[in-house]
Amino acid sequence: MAGLWTVLMAAANGGAILTDPWDKVPPNAESLLQADFPIQPGNGWRLQLGGHARSMSEAYRNPDFGFKGVDEDAWIHHRIEALISLENAQHFKFATELIWGEMEGKDQPLSPVDGDMPDFLQLYAHGRLPLADKSELVLRAGRQMLIYGSGRLLSHREGANQRLAHDAFRLSWRRGDWQVDSLLASPVRIQPGAFDNRSHFDQTKLWGIYATGASCLGEGHGTDIYYLGLRQEDAPLSPGRTETRHTFGTRWFGSNGDWSYNHEFILQTGDSGGRDILAGAISLGAGRVLHNLPLKPTLGFKADAVSGGGNQNEVRTFHPLFQGNNYFNEGGFVSPSNLWNLNPVLDLQLHHTVSLSLGVNFLWRFAPGDSVYAPPFNAIAGPAPHGERYLGTAWNLAMTWEPHPSCSFSLGFTHHEAGASITSLGGKSVDYLQVAARLEF
Repeated sequence: MAGLWTVLMAAANGGAILTDPWDKVPPNAESLLQADFPIQPGNGWRLQLGGHARSMSEAYRNPDFGFKGVDEDAWIHHRIEALISLENAQHFKFATELIWGEMEGKDQPLSPVDGDMPDFLQLYAHGRLPLADKSELVLRAGRQMLIYGSGRLLSHREGANQRLAHDAFRLSWRRGDWQVDSLLASPVRIQPGAFDNRSHFDQTKLWGIYATGASCLGEGHGTDIYYLGLRQEDAPLSPGRTETRHTFGTRWFGSNGDWSYNHEFILQTGDSGGRDILAGAISLGAGRVLHNLPLKPTLGFKADAVSGGGNQNEVRTFHPLFQGNNYFNEGGFVSPSNLWNLNPVLDLQLHHTVSLSLGVNFLWRFAPGDSVYAPPFNAIAGPAPHGERYLGTAWNLAMTWEPHPSCSFSLGFTHHEAGASITSLGGKSVDYLQVAARLEF
């Protein structure tokens, strides 16, 4: 579990967290391929095997700010994934990734993502067609994880015991530094039995175009430009009614010497149960590595403005689509909807195998008349009774030890001191502790 700032700055440095239709995947996006066997020398076919096992212990005091009436809860969950890939000289690939997970000790009712019998996390066919102009087309069809940009809109739900996958058709065009993906997808819903997870295109559809490449700022700088459409027959903001939301965005990222940056600008329009949608979000991030100081500290700062509110004719609440569930801090108490966020961060390299991230989030409601939202996009508290805006201060610590590339241990802690916008509704401060171990095999 790397610090959040480390992940965001990895995205800024050369676009490491970008979807590549071949094998360049973000950290933890797939199990590492630990074994590679030629099936028959000279014929180009190779069999690749890999997997990982993860155990994680989590403990909460006042989960969901105490609005559920639960004072304390703690549990441990386990996850095993196994990836098998059959590839022919980078022209064709068939891959399947199996996943199993269980959770023990949780007092609250289990959610679908807490555990599952063996099932397919990924199961896709993948083909590449070189074109005469030195470009190429890549088609990936089947169950797959969609991970783009900083994970603000499309991520794989790494913190949960069961990752998020989509049944999708994705056609990519690549030339030089540019890649343009077009996609049609539906999220896979977790069912408790074995091999029974399904998507429902008739209930939830995702489509769009995502382009990423070098920016006009020169070497070391990149940009994303995208459109994503989402149609839900039972919309979170209009229960029992249909919502069609159009998301337009651009991300600018890169590095210049010791400086890195990662900025994103998003606009949403559409219709939610007969009401017009006009929402948006701005995320600004910058950081600097101080190489000449002990522990090579990285000083970072991130600021977010995410719209909320509305009236009987218009919805202004931002929908984070399929965002990472711990976008702001390790605790992941609030969803990026209806808030302001200021987030200074300090990353330290204690040893070449040990990293430490320290940060604090200052959070306000964007619109006090709108709800407080928790991941994935659930209202957990109503409007502030007297217009209170301050949601509180969240102190965050994340430490990772990687004694070997195939083995890592992590510790995360968040204390969110509830502000008046929470306590005025009867909410309380929250504590979260996480200890995890991961082994690649």
